[in-house]
Amino acid sequence: MKIRFNQPETMSPDHDRGLLVQYSDAKRLGKSWRWYLIVLVVSLPLLYLLGLILWDEIAIEANGRIRVTNFVMRAPVDGHVQQMLVRPLQSVVEGEPLAQLANTLLQEQHDRIQIEVSSLTKEKQNLLAQAGQSRLASLQLLKFSQEQKDFLHKRLRQYESLFQQGAATQAEIATIRSQYQAALENSALLQRAQYSVQNLTPEMIQITNHMNQRMLEFDNIRNQVEQLKFVAPIAGMVTEIFVQPGEYLGKGQPLMEIISPDTVYIDAFIPPKYQDYAVAGQIAQVKFPNGEVAKAKIIAVPGIVQKSISDENGPLEVVRSAILAQMEFIDPVNNRLMNGIPVEIYFRGIMGEY
Repeated sequence: MKIRFNQPETMSPDHDRGLLVQYSDAKRLGKSWRWYLIVLVVSLPLLYLLGLILWDEIAIEANGRIRVTNFVMRAPVDGHVQQMLVRPLQSVVEGEPLAQLANTLLQEQHDRIQIEVSSLTKEKQNLLAQAGQSRLASLQLLKFSQEQKDFLHKRLRQYESLFQQGAATQAEIATIRSQYQAALENSALLQRAQYSVQNLTPEMIQITNHMNQRMLEFDNIRNQVEQLKFVAPIAGMVTEIFVQPGEYLGKGQPLMEIISPDTVYIDAFIPPKYQDYAVAGQIAQVKFPNGEVAKAKIIAVPGIVQKSISDENGPLEVVRSAILAQMEFIDPVNNRLMNGIPVEIYFRGIMGEY
């Protein structure tokens, strides 16, 4: 079968042998905008690169971290958490009780040594009472001996005067001198006895030394028992509690963290090429991760070039140096401030410096 195309070319494709052919409109004519969309998507990387270059020329940007004065409460001694008296995000005042630990062994040692110290104190008091009575009796004997010695001394002088006048014999003088010598010896013995009474006896010295040793141990254990009760060192807010009631805490382990919202600073890491902005009094805009912004100013520039925070560097990036500047907020901030929050700091934007 042979097909021949020998019809003359028609100038009107809508008519075929005198009949009108109803062709539909081309679909591509109605969606020509998609070509513009394809061109735009393909050009996005180039536009992004141009935007970064333009933004780097206009804006002065630096990274920073929120720094809040915080205290991590750590256990000074071993013990179990008996009671937690606060909860997270609760405000506390200085000296307010926070938690109570329990250490059975430490408490038993405290009670035992306290009983021993009380017993030694009573025994020492009894010995002191006995020594006081002995001292009183010795003082009375010593006083009588002194009076007798003085009396015999005067009498001896009188007999010697009478002997010179011939009114007394030598035998009488010898007798009085013998009595006076005996009074001197007795007075000396009583003085030594009084000295020994005034000083501590060996038994008293032993009890005193033992009691002093036990008192030192008792003071040490009492301080440890008092440290089982945690109190707030500053007025602030409890941000985090690391343990639950009933858990065991070893010495040095953290119990909770307290921050002082009144002392909030920003550590800004300014690139060295923007060192002209690292001056005290420079105003900047701080942007939080949730989009909130606040104004702050530089209060100090330590002048130490430190390494920038490593979290902002990729695995293949070189860690760069930065100028550390300390900043504080000018106006109150409604955003919740936590230690270590990363922020972005802008010293100049599209509208110029802040």
